[in-house]
Amino acid sequence: MSCSLSADGSDEFALRTRIQFGAIKNDNASENIFPSGFLNFDEGLNLNRAELILEKVPQSNIKPRIGPFPGPKPSLAGWGFEIDLRYGEDAAITFGLDDELEINEGNERLYLLPQWFLTGYLPIGDGFSWIAGSWFTSIGHEIGAPVDPPTAFYTHAYAFTYQPVKHVGAMGALKLPFDRESGLWSSGLGIVQGWNNLQDNNNDKTLIFDLRWRSPDFRTWIDIENIVGYEQSEQGTTDQTRPFNAVSSTDEKLLRRMHSVTLSHRFTRTHRIVVNAVYGKQEGGDTIADANNPPGFLITQESRWYGINLNYYFQWRENKQLGMRAEWFRDEQGAHALLPEGIYRSLTMNLSWWVQDGLRIRPELRYDQYSGNGKPFAGQVPTIFFGEEEQQWVASLDATWFYTL
Repeated sequence: MSCSLSADGSDEFALRTRIQFGAIKNDNASENIFPSGFLNFDEGLNLNRAELILEKVPQSNIKPRIGPFPGPKPSLAGWGFEIDLRYGEDAAITFGLDDELEINEGNERLYLLPQWFLTGYLPIGDGFSWIAGSWFTSIGHEIGAPVDPPTAFYTHAYAFTYQPVKHVGAMGALKLPFDRESGLWSSGLGIVQGWNNLQDNNNDKTLIFDLRWRSPDFRTWIDIENIVGYEQSEQGTTDQTRPFNAVSSTDEKLLRRMHSVTLSHRFTRTHRIVVNAVYGKQEGGDTIADANNPPGFLITQESRWYGINLNYYFQWRENKQLGMRAEWFRDEQGAHALLPEGIYRSLTMNLSWWVQDGLRIRPELRYDQYSGNGKPFAGQVPTIFFGEEEQQWVASLDATWFYTL
């Protein structure tokens, strides 16, 4: 994950809000704009999220999921927390929590608690920080955490569609004692309940670990992030491991792993690039899905997915930024429960305009092209294998309002 934050935090309580609306449309007869729109399935106006975020950020020179920062090490230990309440259609639920709320039954706009965690700092070594609870993943370039701005694009890369959204568990990060001339280094290690789980159906936890480097001038970042664990689904229960489902009739452990490498560099105040490469693999089970499910709903052979996306940002004025993203992505055996195997290519361009402090307007245009045996576009959700198109144009306009109370 790459982002921009202050180094030491505020160590004060803050109540923030974020509201995001979006209008989105494709160029075919279907109202379905998935997978280009990710959590947005239908054309039209969407309330993506209305959020309240209560937090206290401890002073620290390192943050778990983000990495080290320049400056002296705080000499005192500190603690903090964050609680997020979200209502809207960006609804990647946590199995064992949000999906069990009666208020969400049958609704497209859901109430969620996507993040609730404690965090802290200890003056150990060159600095140590930790996080425990429910939190958005650090795996990949794009994540769901409310970093301001959250992401540069309204739609998401395929790498985001194939990665975990959040975890329940604990993670620590240590700033490594290297000379300042060699840059800033940190290493992180965490144990979680798998992918998007509060409840896990097996007794094996999942491991997260990372290595991060920042150049001495802080203009170049390298993030190497990994998640490894047994993620087989319980017989008859596939909700808790989506978007990948593999079931063993003999309770065999089925390993899943994903790796992400992100390189970002700021050439000048106005020009910045980010390159993200991902690789993932899921072991297959021996249980085949029934005929009511789409092909590939249950993984029965070793399945791999991998790709690369290039992001370029040009901020020619303080309140205006041009963003461009190009992606190549391959799913070899149809690992994703909602997408056919094949090669996906996409090009995205947008303009981010901060009309005033806290208000951003963002028009965006995206083109997707697919090569393979399926047709992922212009189909019906959730069974989109039987679509009618191998390409899709998507135009969108979103507005996001950020405010600290």
